[in-house]
Amino acid sequence: MEPAVVATKIYRFGVFEADVVRGTLTRKGARVKIQDQPLRVLLMLLERPGEVIPREELRQRLWPDGTFVDFDGSLNVSLKKLRIALDDDADNPRFVETVPRKGYRFIAPVSVSPVSPIAEEVKRATDAGLSEATRSRVGFVIPKAAKHWWILTLVAFLAAPVAWWYARRSSRSDLASAHKVIAVLPFSNEGAGPDFDYLRYAIADDLVTDLTHAHSVSVRPFASTSGYVSQSSDPAALGKELRVTHVLAGGFLLDRQDLRVHLELVDVALNQPIWREEVVASPQQLIALHDELAVSTVKGLLPAINGSATSADEIPSPPKNEEALDLFLHSITAALDPEPNRMAIKQLEKSVSLDSGYAPTWEQLGLRYYNDFHYGGGGDTALAKALAAYKRLSELDPNWPPVSTAIRVEEGDLDGAYAQAAQFLRRRPDSSLAHFGMSYVLRYAGLLDDAGKECDAALTVDPGFNVFRSCAVPFISEGEYVRAQRYIDLDAGFGAIMRMRIALRTRNSAAVLAESTAVTQSGFRRAEDQLALFQMCLNHAPEAELAKAVTKMEGDAVSSHDPELLYQNAEDLAFCGQWDAALRQLARAIKGKHCSYPAMDKDPLFDPIRQQPQFLELRQAGIQCQQSFLYHRDQIQATLQASRP
Repeated sequence: MEPAVVATKIYRFGVFEADVVRGTLTRKGARVKIQDQPLRVLLMLLERPGEVIPREELRQRLWPDGTFVDFDGSLNVSLKKLRIALDDDADNPRFVETVPRKGYRFIAPVSVSPVSPIAEEVKRATDAGLSEATRSRVGFVIPKAAKHWWILTLVAFLAAPVAWWYARRSSRSDLASAHKVIAVLPFSNEGAGPDFDYLRYAIADDLVTDLTHAHSVSVRPFASTSGYVSQSSDPAALGKELRVTHVLAGGFLLDRQDLRVHLELVDVALNQPIWREEVVASPQQLIALHDELAVSTVKGLLPAINGSATSADEIPSPPKNEEALDLFLHSITAALDPEPNRMAIKQLEKSVSLDSGYAPTWEQLGLRYYNDFHYGGGGDTALAKALAAYKRLSELDPNWPPVSTAIRVEEGDLDGAYAQAAQFLRRRPDSSLAHFGMSYVLRYAGLLDDAGKECDAALTVDPGFNVFRSCAVPFISEGEYVRAQRYIDLDAGFGAIMRMRIALRTRNSAAVLAESTAVTQSGFRRAEDQLALFQMCLNHAPEAELAKAVTKMEGDAVSSHDPELLYQNAEDLAFCGQWDAALRQLARAIKGKHCSYPAMDKDPLFDPIRQQPQFLELRQAGIQCQQSFLYHRDQIQATLQASRP
């Protein structure tokens, strides 16, 4: 009969580790003195972090029926001893929370590392009293009664690490040859108090900034991961959801006068941590914390994934003013709603007045200005400020992805957007965002085939980034719906918009309504007007009602700032037989520098109006738009070629 095996676990939280089999609790590797009963309470709480464990369940597990003990008093003593071991406070808990009249809950983030299965006989031998020195030297003892199977067990014990090493080596080799993609999650506040809660976002954003400049890895912009505020206890599962190769997570706590930040890099494929680090700084010295994180990234994290450090001339200037950095870090947590956004702008404006040389502050300020332009009533003044902030960002840090490329495209500055995208792509051909930025310019210029190639290049570098979802547009415009599917699959909500556009082009009325409803349920506000229009035209609504819906669509403020949306409005109106309105929207799109050629030639929705004189005039305008772009593109390329060293 084969021996029973015990799948063991090590629970990690904060700076602590609890080993189930060894029955030990360590703090930064040093044993913590803790009695058996408090440790058993801890392990029960760690089994189900975040859940309330009823007192009755604790009684049944710790003191089964037939055990005569003062349960309430004994449990209270065990909890008190546990909190002493963890340096926890019942009134302001970091780890164990008392839920009045219900039970107890472990509130800190917990990660679980499985350990190779251990034979039950080995566990008994360990529990029987082997000395610590013997256990560390021998590893395990073979009981005499187990002689008939111990050879096989020993072979398996020795072979497992060898096989694991070869598998790890093979996986490492594969990963080394493939591009690494890192997602940085918001950090967890493990008891530092509400005054330091802003560091959950600030630390993660700082790490993203450092990793953005490393050529050997891709890092997701923090905006794409900041929603994961409640960290999963399984970073590898989260990494699969995000479609990245590595997840960087961690937490922080106050230890007397020090702020302790622990970091952990998880290899998603291997489902295990491959690098850990702890950084210690004074809570009042944020610049020192920034510097320590940067050093850890370069000297620890990147070597752990065979990554290379950024060259000295590509490292941006560090922050130089404590108050300026504090203002910037606090601004990151502000919502994008109009009022908190305006408050963040004031903080950032003061920050750059104190330290005008820290690039991330300008990036955040540009984002806030642009949001004020779109949703806060800032108007053209806010737009001009956004572009000025992004210009300053590019001057301070040419290696930062040029966020303003998309803004320039949507505002009709195709030539300026192309110059910016081409310069960055030349500097960072390894960057997925560089290829995506170029694809964005090319698709508005009507160069759909070239735009598709840049999209494919971006997806090769970072195969799962949902921001690339809009790359479905050039393929749909060319009627290549199968190729578009790769990008549709990146984002379920946005994918419904793309499927709706395919349904329009294939005249599938049922699918149009179904996908429009799915888009609305996903929270895309603009779909409400589309859905209303489609329902009216498909249900043969009275002309007066339909005219109101058309007028509303033509007056949409969001579309007026994006000519690609105007082009799509033209498609929607043509689908509904509103051909005059469709031509007006198409004219506005081309005037806004959405060249629309040759997309308009292939668009089946324009078949009924293709021979109208106005359409033919718009087609010529689209061709001229593209020819003008090509002329400027050639000039920019010639300038870049001449400037090569």
